[in-house]
Amino acid sequence: MMPMPTRLLLLVCALASCARDDAAPPPPSEERVGVEILSPMPLAIMGDSLRVLFGAFGATVVPATGSRVDGEVHHHLFVDVDVTPEGEPVPKSEGIYHLGDGADSLWIALAPGRHRLIAVLAWGDHVPVTGASRDTITIEMVSPGP
Repeated sequence: MMPMPTRLLLLVCALASCARDDAAPPPPSEERVGVEILSPMPLAIMGDSLRVLFGAFGATVVPATGSRVDGEVHHHLFVDVDVTPEGEPVPKSEGIYHLGDGADSLWIALAPGRHRLIAVLAWGDHVPVTGASRDTITIEMVSPGP
């Protein structure tokens, strides 16, 4: 069975697709590129681990190849650390998770307390995509009771 946040997201998407707007469609615009954290929602999480699920738009998520290919990206997650300066590759260090295999989710273990999660899209060479939107959430990990 799907977790409750996933089922709720699917229901909202289904309802939104039924909505109709008789107004004229918006003018064409440049396609945006970015990432969203689809799960978890900013709330208290029981236990010591959680699954982070990403959603990318305006680009295709693929395994990192070491080089840049237009429109192909992969995910990175920064936990309680600042994002890499623009134009610099994302380092391999504590608090930074590379999803270089093209995955759209990962499980992480976190200590109880407040944590900041930042999702970032990067090229195959691990340099963040300039101008791509990022998503930041704050969560509270709570130890299970006795």
